[in-house]
Amino acid sequence: MSEHVTRRPPVVEGMGTLGTWWDRYAGSLAASSLSPTSRDVVEADSRCIEQRGVFGAGPAASDEWPSGRVRRGIVMGAVQSGKTASMLGVAALSLDAGVDLVIVLAGTRTALWRQTYERLLDQLDGYTEESSFERSQQRVLVPDPRLLLDDDDALTPAQLYAISRARARRAVDGRTPIIAIVMKNVHHLRAMATVIRDNLVPAVEAAARPFHLLVLDDEADDGSILDARVERTLDPARDDLKQIPRAIVDLWERRPHAGTTVSPHVFATYIGYTATPQANFLQSDHNPLAPRDFALALRTPFDRGELEPRSTTFREPRGLGSFYVGGEAYYGRLRKSGISVPTTGVPAADLADAVRAFLVAGAIRLWRDPERLMPSQARALHFDSRFEASEHSPQPHSMLFHPSAAISDQFHAAAAVLEVFGIDHESAVEEIAQGARGLPAYAVEHTMSANEAAWARWLDDFQVSSVAIQATFDVSRPARLPVASDWPAIRTLLLDEVVTSTQIRVVNSDPRADERPRFGPVQSPSGSWRSPPDLSTIFVSGNVMSRGLTLEGLTTTLFLRESDDPFADTQMQMQRWFGYRGNYLELCRVFLQPRQLDLFRAYHDADEALRRTVIKEMNDATSGTQRPFVLGGPDFSATGKLTNLSNVPLCPGASPFVRLVNSGSRTDPNVELIARRFRSAPSEDVVVRDLVRGRILCEPLDLAAAAELLDELRYERYKPSSSSWEGRRWSDVETKIRIDQANDVDGLVPFFRPPEAPPEESTAYSRGGPYAISAYLRLWKACLTRHARGLVPTDDQRTPWSMVDLRTKSIQQPRFYVGIRYGSGMPIQEGPLSELPFVVHPMRRTVVAGELEAAWGSRNPVPERGHYLGDELFDYHYHGGLPPAAQPGEPMWRPVGAPGLILFHVVEQSGQSFPTVAVGVALPLGGPDQFAARIR
Repeated sequence: MSEHVTRRPPVVEGMGTLGTWWDRYAGSLAASSLSPTSRDVVEADSRCIEQRGVFGAGPAASDEWPSGRVRRGIVMGAVQSGKTASMLGVAALSLDAGVDLVIVLAGTRTALWRQTYERLLDQLDGYTEESSFERSQQRVLVPDPRLLLDDDDALTPAQLYAISRARARRAVDGRTPIIAIVMKNVHHLRAMATVIRDNLVPAVEAAARPFHLLVLDDEADDGSILDARVERTLDPARDDLKQIPRAIVDLWERRPHAGTTVSPHVFATYIGYTATPQANFLQSDHNPLAPRDFALALRTPFDRGELEPRSTTFREPRGLGSFYVGGEAYYGRLRKSGISVPTTGVPAADLADAVRAFLVAGAIRLWRDPERLMPSQARALHFDSRFEASEHSPQPHSMLFHPSAAISDQFHAAAAVLEVFGIDHESAVEEIAQGARGLPAYAVEHTMSANEAAWARWLDDFQVSSVAIQATFDVSRPARLPVASDWPAIRTLLLDEVVTSTQIRVVNSDPRADERPRFGPVQSPSGSWRSPPDLSTIFVSGNVMSRGLTLEGLTTTLFLRESDDPFADTQMQMQRWFGYRGNYLELCRVFLQPRQLDLFRAYHDADEALRRTVIKEMNDATSGTQRPFVLGGPDFSATGKLTNLSNVPLCPGASPFVRLVNSGSRTDPNVELIARRFRSAPSEDVVVRDLVRGRILCEPLDLAAAAELLDELRYERYKPSSSSWEGRRWSDVETKIRIDQANDVDGLVPFFRPPEAPPEESTAYSRGGPYAISAYLRLWKACLTRHARGLVPTDDQRTPWSMVDLRTKSIQQPRFYVGIRYGSGMPIQEGPLSELPFVVHPMRRTVVAGELEAAWGSRNPVPERGHYLGDELFDYHYHGGLPPAAQPGEPMWRPVGAPGLILFHVVEQSGQSFPTVAVGVALPLGGPDQFAARIR
């Protein structure tokens, strides 16, 4: 598909001299710091969402619309990447295309709601006091700017969202668009729903025309999720069910008549925006907000990636200063640059080091930006305009200290910042409690003089990072950095300017906490403008900083939070250090515990795999209605918003055993398969202590050939469909590792190849079948030449497969010996096995409902030379390798680089005339694994 960017779409009637909505918004983008390429991508992505999401079923009342007149979808962004820019772009294009009502659900907290409202007012609506009358003739905006900008907290939701019947009728009759910015709070949502039901719907009914409602849900995984398992335990009569999702649906649906809109003329599109859509994709279909109809993804600027066909990132010609710096930089390509710092486990020492890094970085930023005023100068001045105050004031400089989720810990953590400079604990706690927020300049200087080397060494550390960043991103003009001889100048700036302007802010839900960050100039009562309050700030915060609010100029983060049961979506939102920080990236530091660093790396890898799946469907121009598989990990869950999830591994384990057997009432095709294999290739007896234990093929099979052998097995009662959950999962894996018919030189796809069977004969998913094992072997083969996303090696689950040495993995790939295990039964004298040049003795095993009652047969938990090692190590008696030692209670994995085993068990069933076959497979470590989140 080709995406064509249209600079000036047709002017819609009624917009008058103000131009189209997109014209106005494009003008605000042009005035921003976005590069031309990034602006083009914002437009292209916005148009894609408008065309395939908002109008994916055509205009309202088109025959393509579902019977319920509601479409639901999701847009996946990245943490702090610019989702709001896309949301406003989609709103602009939708208004130009004739959408009647746009509702923006702007966060669950007042600070986020106001932040989004002000941004929409400035960038999309273009409201000013001077243009307020003209704007009011072109659209209806709720809340009215004059109400909200007055900061009147006494207004009720009903007053905020009020639209009179007369005004609603004029808007509907005149096709005047309505824009509502609604806080995602039950009372606010219900107030807006009441306005729609009581005032707008009667006007729509009278006009008898299609009315298109678009709901854009910012942070759609926050408050908009329903957990089916939890909800079943609650009493609807007590109104204790989760209300926000239901209140959102009430914007277009009239309960209790579920499934229909408030009017036959109303058509609704719901689009959830989020960087962490795990719960949205996984939530049960009983949630009416689940993304049934489409899933789309935004792109971020980087040094690689194509615009067409889409990839998750795109090439930004402006270079590092315009790149989105996220997980790929922090945990991947810059992992050895020093910007991610493992903590020592001594909180006081880690905090002291982080504070030193922050203050030195602040001095460097002032040192290399002489065109701006110093903080002391800027704070002493009054400016004539907001622009002037912004242009002359120093750029904001921030640190985030995230001690834990507990609010009380955050106040003690703020006191700990003072303790870094020698203030005793009791005095520090008292000062914070009394509202003191500045740094003690005398104590800072004393502490610095006592250990100046610990401060000055950051000049060298930043130099090391700068060199690594230059090499990684091919930076032609690196930012200036001071050297050791510049330390006296940096020291002076640090003590005279940075320390005296730095304050500590506690930001949480406690009434004693400070209000939200303020990085823009503020207007004084006299009308003049002052420099931003937060020029240099250490923010101590918990969960309130993990959603929506951006810390401008964030250079240093100390993240000490721990969790025994980490959730990927929750912790990903806490990565406030992501964003557009390329202009000072060499000064950035995030201090993390080593385990937390591993978790963030794994989260990023799983997130990138999910994003690639969504992008692949967009490139294929598919409907996007099939939800992608969401990944967890060996030591984390995808989300904590749903309680009935399990993590299903992709790897079948160390020694999977397929206990399925055929009935034995007729010749087993799997017996014929064994006979054919052993007839066509050389084999030898496996003899241990003068007892023939079985037969083994002399030459092992490679991964692909072993997969083909297992795929030849056939069963009377086991016929999984390729369209089942298991089949869809393997198809999803192919997408995630970027393998398809075009680049499949080894003929490995599809990975999952069950025998085709009519739909009425297909059987349910059953983990442990042979076709999943063969699919895994093909995946292993494919991953030997691909840095696949969302996978980890089984021998080192802390390292993503995207970071392994593929050459080493290729050398270590296993080959599989194929054997037949004999039993104590009488020699087989009829059928295909009787025609082999050796005698096969079947095993006597108990079969219940078509499955062996037990799996592997003889075991020897303490292998001794000269003794039979057990069925799982059957082949070691042939090739003579050093057998692995079994640990009590642990699966016996073969070591990396060891051969694998496929061992057939010929089984004699009591009362049946024909032998049948079960099979066990032993796998070495070193292959890929993946953990899919699945609702139980």
